[in-house]
Amino acid sequence: MFRPQLYCAIAVALVLSPAVTAQDQPETDPPAPTGGRASCVPDALRSTLDALGASSGVPDGFGYSWYPSVSVRGQRARIALSNFQFGATVPFYTTDDDLVFGNGSVRALDFRSNARLPTDRVRFPLALWDAQAGGGYVGQLGSGWSWGTTLNFGTASDRPFNSLAEATISALAFLRAPARDQNAWLFYVVSTSNGQLGRNIPVPGVAYEYHTDRLTTIIGFPFVSIDYHPYRQIQLELIYAALTDLQARASYHVTDEARVFTAFEWANQSWFRAERADRRDQLFLYEKRLEGGVGYRIYQQVDFQLIAGYAFDRFFVENRGLSFRGRNRTDLAPGRFISGQLEFKY
Repeated sequence: MFRPQLYCAIAVALVLSPAVTAQDQPETDPPAPTGGRASCVPDALRSTLDALGASSGVPDGFGYSWYPSVSVRGQRARIALSNFQFGATVPFYTTDDDLVFGNGSVRALDFRSNARLPTDRVRFPLALWDAQAGGGYVGQLGSGWSWGTTLNFGTASDRPFNSLAEATISALAFLRAPARDQNAWLFYVVSTSNGQLGRNIPVPGVAYEYHTDRLTTIIGFPFVSIDYHPYRQIQLELIYAALTDLQARASYHVTDEARVFTAFEWANQSWFRAERADRRDQLFLYEKRLEGGVGYRIYQQVDFQLIAGYAFDRFFVENRGLSFRGRNRTDLAPGRFISGQLEFKY
């Protein structure tokens, strides 16, 4: 339900560098991990920049999630919600050494509810929108070195494009430096106007990639990622990015195209409510999920997955980030959900 676009810049740098090109992979490697996220970038970097608020979190393609009606704590009210999302990345100019691309996404949470925001005593929003557009550049510097920059603009609110107070902007610059064997260092600076961290302050980061035939580990600030294949058909993933972006997933690849998986995930999403009392506040949604599903690669660049699961510890709260307390906290009862995603991989 919560996944990205901004990372395609880093994606190409990693794909073009000797450390991760297909020619360097042993023929006995496990099936390429899909896991529901865009394949163009390592999950750890994606999750880290998501936590910094640097991307829309929407993979290329179409997605839909449905959460049946549940009760609202402390109110005689119920909430049912649907999540719709669309993302696209388009290359405008490509050579052996350069790439210029554009991207865009739209994500909407639609609510059917008679609940109220408890502090302001106003009706709960009917919908929350997040629309983003931007682009970037990636260049090769020779000897496996890469660099890139991206810039995205958008709106995240119950009233999209209402004013500049609900507008969002994010920027990223990175440098990838090869290390020994297939390993590499990645240095980046990201700045964003929304999210748990940063809030218009440039945040520097550094990560180290370590690759073997069965293990890929990426350790950085402030995240860690482990992707391990103990056997060809089995994939184990652990991804954490500060503050509340966590995924633990186990997948079994039945064939090169089909897989089944189970996972635990802790995620967040944020908006600027148009009628908020403090313009510095964001409306956050926090959620934990236990899920299982099936995935199938229809074509080499088209993947479909269907997920069902149980969502719990779900609540909305309005604050400046870095806290679970604040105004208008609205707790939802746990409940089931179902989700589908058709993803295009470039």
